[in-house]
Parts: sequence; C-alpha cells; structure tokens
Amino acid sequence: MTLKNEAESVVGARPPGTGGTEVSGSSTKFTAIILAGKRSGNDPVASIFGLEYKALVPLVGRPMIAYAVDALRMSRSVGDIHVVFDGEDELFSSCSNLKEELDAANVKVVATAKSICESIIKAIEETGSQFPYLVTTADHALLIPEVADYFCEQAETLSGLGAGFVEEKYIKEMYPNSKRTYLPFRDTNLSGANLFAFMSPDSIKVLEFWKNVENERKRPWKLFKAFGFINLVGLMLRRLSVKGAFKRASKVLGVETVAVRLPYAEAAIDVDSPRDYMQVTKILESRNS
Repeated sequence: MTLKNEAESVVGARPPGTGGTEVSGSSTKFTAIILAGKRSGNDPVASIFGLEYKALVPLVGRPMIAYAVDALRMSRSVGDIHVVFDGEDELFSSCSNLKEELDAANVKVVATAKSICESIIKAIEETGSQFPYLVTTADHALLIPEVADYFCEQAETLSGLGAGFVEEKYIKEMYPNSKRTYLPFRDTNLSGANLFAFMSPDSIKVLEFWKNVENERKRPWKLFKAFGFINLVGLMLRRLSVKGAFKRASKVLGVETVAVRLPYAEAAIDVDSPRDYMQVTKILESRNS
C-alpha cells in the first residue's frame, strides 16, 4: 500500500459526519519542525528497547520518526522539513537506514538546545525564520497527510499560535480504552494533538513566556503568578469555555493563541508509554493490512 492510499484509507480517524469530506490543504506552505531529541531521564518506551532515543524505537519495522516524516513530506501544506535532534551523527549512527529515508525526503537536521522551547526558537532562527511553522513530535506516528493539511488549513488565518486538540467524544467513540489526558472546559474536554502552528514572529512570545516558567513546574505558585490566579482557577473549575480560556491566555501571552479542534481521533494518540506503543502498533498494522 502506498502512503497516499494509506492516508485515504484511514476511515477510522474521522468522526461520523466527516466521511468523504475532501481536505483541500492550506494555500500557505508551512516549514515543518519535528522534535526528536532525548527527554530528560529515561524514556519509558525507549528503555524497553535499550535505546537512548524514543524517536528511533522500531515501530512496525521502521524507526518511529519515519512515520511523522512521511506524513509531512506528503502533506500539500508543508514545504521544508527539519528534524531537531541531539546531533546528526547520533541520529544516523544508531539508525543508518534512516539517513537514506531523510535524504530522499530532503530533510535537514537541527541540533537541540537546552529545552523544548529553546530548541524550537533555535530551529526557527537556524532555518531563516521561514514562517509559518508547523511543529510536531517524532512520536506522532499516527499522523497522516490529511490531518496535517486540515490543521494547517484551519491555522492559516491566525496571526499568532494555533495549538491542535481533539475532543474527548471523538477519542472515546473510536478508542474507548485509550488513556489520554484531557483539559476540562465548560463546553468540552480536549486532548492535545502535538501539532502547533507558529504563524508569525509574534508567536515566539509564547515560547519566550513558557521558557521562563517551564522550569517552575514543581513550584505551582509560580505558574499561578504567571497565568493569573483567576484564569487558572476558572479553568480548573470548568468555568471557562475553550474560546474564553484561550482568549484570556492570549491576553496573558501578548499574542493571539487559538485552540484548533481536529475531528480525527488518532491525532491525539502519540507514543508516551508502553501501552500507547502497543495501541499505535495495532493501528499501524491495521492500516498496512
């Protein structure tokens, strides 16, 4: 089965009511960044295979990162693709076949920085600030071109940051046993889809803001101070709608920040745990068959 046919055949990724809908793709070409560096500490998935990097874990006969690369390479909305990794030598020495795949897809490697936020900023700077940017992760193995196109098409009218989410109802309908983390809002529950659109230089403000607080996760009062007590309590008590919450976040961050809702259950399923690995393996095997 070709990658194009695979993308067209994933009916299970759509909720009822969207089957047969063609996604035209964004008219704007996004520069793609795939985050593939090592996490702090031992990754629970990579450690099972005795590997240092989760991005290189074998998944249905291929390195995990290869699936995200394929999806972006075949997306009509994506132009250049860059992989953020600890080093080009480290990437290819442990997975020689991957070099051929990335060379064929004309993928460039950018070295990581001290943190995720700093790595994204560094990648944007080193790639010449070719906005807009589509950022995703190497463990997004279920990503398909159709989903990337849909996300980019929804995000291209924004001026700041678009973050991809999937509503709980879509995930529960397709994969009721899938364990996902949800943000509770007044009107729905959302699970992150590891898709981010940085539409302009102004969107870097989000990274600069989060870079200043990402090391304060063990000191909650710092986060309360950063986002505002009323905003956080309102979210935790489900008093804010999705639109209302992100409108308040935009004021705090100083840049438009919007939740882009994706009607694709599999967009929210990445490989964060051994349980996820088994689920994603089954889904990929089902696609191949």
